[in-house]
Amino acid sequence: MAEDGFRGNVVIVGFGLLGTSLAMALKSRGVRVGGWTRREEVRNWAMEKGIVDFTAAEASEVLAQADITVICLPIPHIISFIKNHAEHWKDGSIVTDVGSVKQVIVDAAETALQDTGVTFIGSHPMAGTEKSGPEHAFKELYDNSEVFVTRTAKVDQKAIQRVIGLWEAIGAEVAVVDPPEHDSLVAYTSHIPHLISLAMTGTVLDCNGNDELKHLRYSGCATGFRDTSRITSSSPQMWREIIENNRGAVLEAAARIEKKWRQLSELVENGDFDQLEAEFAQGKFLRDEWIKYKNDTRHCDW
Repeated sequence: MAEDGFRGNVVIVGFGLLGTSLAMALKSRGVRVGGWTRREEVRNWAMEKGIVDFTAAEASEVLAQADITVICLPIPHIISFIKNHAEHWKDGSIVTDVGSVKQVIVDAAETALQDTGVTFIGSHPMAGTEKSGPEHAFKELYDNSEVFVTRTAKVDQKAIQRVIGLWEAIGAEVAVVDPPEHDSLVAYTSHIPHLISLAMTGTVLDCNGNDELKHLRYSGCATGFRDTSRITSSSPQMWREIIENNRGAVLEAAARIEKKWRQLSELVENGDFDQLEAEFAQGKFLRDEWIKYKNDTRHCDW
């Protein structure tokens, strides 16, 4: 039994940054962890490093031992894995995931698992870095992170509490939301920032082969550009899949951001710098209040 009272076998499917870090975090809390990935060398590495307690060549052998399974794969693979392995989980087990969108995953999973005795509850930990792969994993990745857990009419409160307990066992804060609510929120707070970072990075650094211009731009970029462009170094394929599967919410958020951008541009064009200063002041106030809220409620060391 884990030192915080969390019981049961947790199986991690996928040993990227998120999956490997989750296994490390759970193991450090005394949870018994199994794991599976299609690559034999990675399965062996995870066993040799003590990241997991058990694995097997066939996913079905590992899934059969799971009380809770956390699928840490790209969005299309989460869906296909659940469809292909629906019959391999035992009756009463719970399946969750770490996907960055929820509606498409929840819909597919609930359909695939109906009448199996297996419950699907979507999760989305707001954790990660621009790095990927198990070599960049660390057990503190989820410390003080926020995790969304989804509720639907098909899920009872007891199952939701089990998933909440899993994330709380590794020091995360959990918010329970409906899948559409989740997808709208992350469109604004995660998906649009990546598109904005992409647009800025391409505009500043795409020098079309002009070496002199490239040198000037590379040497002249300040820390503000560095910090804002950091997330552009994330996986292109992953972000294509995320936005592709949250298209409607992203377009809605993009329209609102574009409207605000036009308003700010018009202030500059019209020379209304008093109002522009007021906008900067309001932005500073809003962000300072957000940071204060985060510090007060989460006791984070920013």
